[in-house]
Amino acid sequence: MRRSLVYPLLLTGALCACSDGGAATPFAVGVAQRAATSLARGPARFNPDRHKSWFSIEAAHKQSPVLFVSDSGTADVYIYSLPALKVVATITGFSQPQGLCSDEKGNVWIADTNSKVIYELSHHGRLENELTDTDGSPVACAWDATTGNLAVMNLFGTASNSGSVLVYAPGSQTPASYTNPAQYYYNFGGYDMNGNLFFDGRDANGGFMLSELRKGETSANTIALSGGSVDFPGMVEWNGAKHDLIVGDQSCGGGYQSCLYAVSVTSKGGRITGQTRLQNASGGQVCDFIQGVLFDNGVAGSDFDFCDSTPSLTALWPYPAGGAPTSYNEKTDSVPVGAAVSK
Repeated sequence: MRRSLVYPLLLTGALCACSDGGAATPFAVGVAQRAATSLARGPARFNPDRHKSWFSIEAAHKQSPVLFVSDSGTADVYIYSLPALKVVATITGFSQPQGLCSDEKGNVWIADTNSKVIYELSHHGRLENELTDTDGSPVACAWDATTGNLAVMNLFGTASNSGSVLVYAPGSQTPASYTNPAQYYYNFGGYDMNGNLFFDGRDANGGFMLSELRKGETSANTIALSGGSVDFPGMVEWNGAKHDLIVGDQSCGGGYQSCLYAVSVTSKGGRITGQTRLQNASGGQVCDFIQGVLFDNGVAGSDFDFCDSTPSLTALWPYPAGGAPTSYNEKTDSVPVGAAVSK
């Protein structure tokens, strides 16, 4: 059903304030995994926003690129101007918005995990479409420029069984389902310029996995990594300028900090060729950078700052140099998760 404005979406549901570090067999049967969060550590604070959506005049008429950020702590999606990162809209009514992706029209898709719906919003934040996910808990998405298909990553299935990738053809409400038989959890993903889908996640014991679903194939394969290791899955995006993947690690080195890896992919596997570390506004390394997005020779995204005394923030960082943000806003976010640029 199409509506002229996003509010009121009239969605219900609550977040679970719990840790994602439990050890169980299979890993998904624990309370933390039933919360269906893509965060390395479950939200320590949450306060769903019950207000109506707010759109500035600037948001209603803005034609230049904007940044969408989902916040599972407030259950909101924010629209920021670029590069100033001024909030120009706050969209309410979600249940647990997590991963985001954008398409060729500048529309942004939002995986709302608790409601099991993927919403399509226009560049100006208006609701265009919604897809229902009956197979599992959607936490992220990716859009294929070669076909117009939308891939949705289900962290795990409806019965706390293994997850999957659902691929919706344009205009379809009935997706095709794909898996890597060795993978149990499915987190973030991205398509390359040839329509091959890369996505990360974990096996049943919680070990990191990177997979590829080649265009035209019916099953995904595991990409064996060399040159380093990833502890907890984060963003996955194809970097067309470098012809490699950006793979995020929410727990870099197993600690309370995040980093990004450049991964070169060949038929023999993936090799980590570089590491990027991002700083918060105080010069410390970001605590939990979950899903970022390439923008203007840099990367845009947010830090869920649960480990420091500084507030969570949304920022722009140079990539691959990393370091201090070139622009930031630390007055908005609670538990930011996903990011997508609408052009």
